[in-house]
Amino acid sequence: MITVDEKIWSSTDFPYQCLLDAKRTAAFQAAIRAVVRPGDVVLDAGAGSGILSFFAADAGASKVYAAEIDPTLASHLRRSIVANNKSDVVSVVEGNVHSLSLPSVDVFICEMMDTGLMDEMQVMAINSLRAKDVLTSKTRLIPYQYETFVQFGYTSFTYYGYQLLLPKHEWTHYASGHEGWLATQFHPVMSPVSVGRTDFTRPIEPRVQATFTVEASSSGRVNAVRVSAEAHLAPGMILGATNALNGDKILALTEETRVVAGHAYRAEVRYLMGGGLGSLVATLRET
Repeated sequence: MITVDEKIWSSTDFPYQCLLDAKRTAAFQAAIRAVVRPGDVVLDAGAGSGILSFFAADAGASKVYAAEIDPTLASHLRRSIVANNKSDVVSVVEGNVHSLSLPSVDVFICEMMDTGLMDEMQVMAINSLRAKDVLTSKTRLIPYQYETFVQFGYTSFTYYGYQLLLPKHEWTHYASGHEGWLATQFHPVMSPVSVGRTDFTRPIEPRVQATFTVEASSSGRVNAVRVSAEAHLAPGMILGATNALNGDKILALTEETRVVAGHAYRAEVRYLMGGGLGSLVATLRET
């Protein structure tokens, strides 16, 4: 259960943003329709508003366990289940998925993801549930894979006359600068490089370390790395950045580097899935 000390900000705000993110929600609905079969037992981990649980019920699931750790969200979800006449199919299981008692399931839906899987608990939840045989070799997962990309370039960290070197969370609705958002820009000097595709259907090693050589496409300064990602929801269904999922993260490098077009550079990127953005270390040096 969440204690008062752990509730740093509203725990109901972001699930609501996810609900209103039409691109994200429609993509998950399509994937659920493609993957869930009549009679399936489904686990929706981090159920939030419950919309994905309802999609699974409508796709023919015989039972949907909507796991939610936040007591306020769980309470409202129970009311929503009654309001939608889903009590015979959807049940709320309140608590942390690591400690809940759950049966093996046919389909596992989990959208506890932030870009690169650094924030949120997707990987830890999957590994824990697999260790308890809630997820088996026969369980179908939504999403089933996740690929992370990095790209080096330059950005200004100046805000209102101050240098603020905090991570940039470049959600798609921020980028335009409309509706009062302060637009920022990232100037890439190299192509994006995949640092790994995570297969959720197998045991997951949370430590990521990638070393690669990349050529500068233009000359200039490099002071930041941009992290982007794609979630593979179902075969042929890939979801990149939306208003509430996979927004680009741009983080300042410890050292600024000048690069020359056509020259090769050695890059190293490492981080811990679930370890937060603070676990990311990225370096760039000329070969």
